[in-house]
Formats: sequence, C-alpha cells, structure tokens
Amino acid sequence: MLPNIFLYTDYKKYLRDYYASQKRLSKNFSYRFFAAKSKVSAGQLNDVIAGRRALTEKVMRKYAAAMGLNPKETGYFSLLLRFVNNRDPEGKQDDFSEIAKARKRSRLRPLDQEQYEFYSKWYHCAIRELITLPDFQDDPEWIASRIIPRITSTQAKASLELLAHLELIRRDARGKWVQCDAIITSESDVKSLAMRAYNGEMLRLARESIDRFPLETREVSTLTLGVSPACYQDLKRRIREFKLELLNAVIEDSSPSRMICQMNFQLFPLAEDPEKERS
Repeated sequence: MLPNIFLYTDYKKYLRDYYASQKRLSKNFSYRFFAAKSKVSAGQLNDVIAGRRALTEKVMRKYAAAMGLNPKETGYFSLLLRFVNNRDPEGKQDDFSEIAKARKRSRLRPLDQEQYEFYSKWYHCAIRELITLPDFQDDPEWIASRIIPRITSTQAKASLELLAHLELIRRDARGKWVQCDAIITSESDVKSLAMRAYNGEMLRLARESIDRFPLETREVSTLTLGVSPACYQDLKRRIREFKLELLNAVIEDSSPSRMICQMNFQLFPLAEDPEKERS
C-alpha cells in the first residue's frame, strides 16, 4: 500500500502521500506513531512535510527503514533529497538527470535465478514479444511461421508453456496471452550458462542477418578503438545507459507494435593489455 516513490520528484510530497496512505489504512497511525517507529521526533516530520525544515540524509535513512523501503527505493529517496535540497542550478540539473535514469531503471523487473531458463533458447524472447502484436494468433503453427529463422510448431508450443510456467506470460480474463511485466531484464554481468548460450545464439543470428536481410531492413556497424582501462569501463557504463534510453523510447511509444527486432551490443578486447602481462 506504499505510494510508488519512483513517481515522485519531491520528497515532501512523497512523505505527505505516505502519511495519508497509512492513515487511511489505520486510524491509529499518527505522527507520534511514526516518530516512535523511526526514532525521529513527531514535529520534525510535520516540519519537513510543510517545508519548514529540510530533510537530512541521516533522518531520511531512518524514515526509509521505518517505511520498509528496499535498497533501490532508498537510493532513489536519497536522490530526491539531493535534488530538492540542491541550490545550485547546474547541480540540480545533474541531480534531475540521475532521477530520470533511476525512474527508467525502476520499470525493469530482473528475472529470478530460476527464470534464466528463459534464455535457454533464443526464440523464447521473440515469442514473448510476438504475443503483443495486434494480429497475434494463439496457434503454434502460426507462431512458428512468423519467427525468423523458422522454428517448428512443437518448439513454439513448448515455448508458450515454458513462458507461462516461468510466469512471464499469462492469460487474461478473455483467455488471451499477455505479458506479466512489460519489460524484464537480466542482472548485469550475470554468469549464467543460459545467458552465455543466449548471447552466443544472438551473435550467430546477427552474423546471419547480413545475408538474410537487405541493407534497408538491418543496421550492422562496428568500431575499433584504442582506449584506456578507465575509458573501457566508461564505455560499458554508457552502453547500459543507452540500453535504458532505448527501453524508455519503446515504453513511451504509443503506436501499436508491428514487428519484433533484436538489438545487440558487444564490447570486447582485440589485443592483450600489457599491464596484465607484467602482473
């Protein structure tokens, strides 16, 4: 019943809505009750909500613990604190950029470890997206005919069963397949064997796409760069941020989906690091 903190850009409004939501749940909830739970005076919460006092990081942490926020939510709470309390216009803009990134990340649901079987075959991802198309037909033969490269109807049927078993798709009230979550993600740098196999399959499909599709329906390009170790790590970070930007663009696209596509990102060494040879 907590308000979704990722929908807020002002911690005062979040605290106000949190208090109101708890008050609706229990008549016994009060400033004094929350003060005892957070070990912060009742008057301080009232002053913070009213804007008479700025929230500090130390008190914010106590509030977050009392409200039962998880680490990701607490980190976002800290961003709100920095943004609202910042009096430097340029610094405030930087803080808002961090808030925007965090809000995008909040829309992603990481897979549970058991759900990494999702990546055991490349076409599971494609079929999960295929069910969102307006002309989708709940027929293994039809599904198999739409996937590129082609799969069998038996594989398509087994894929639907697996996706349902892993709770990545479900049937709605009308019996139609729908996604349980709009966007899912694997954890960064995960070492799952299924993920390694999945990435290998997608690299194979990317290589084959050069011959399979005409130039106007694909985009394949490469860069060869000389970089420092620090820059290399920065490139990895930028790739992850760019992926979030692309996901956000898809989320905000109001037009119905008509096609399923795959985008790959690769960054790997082409020469040995001389520093590693000396270590």
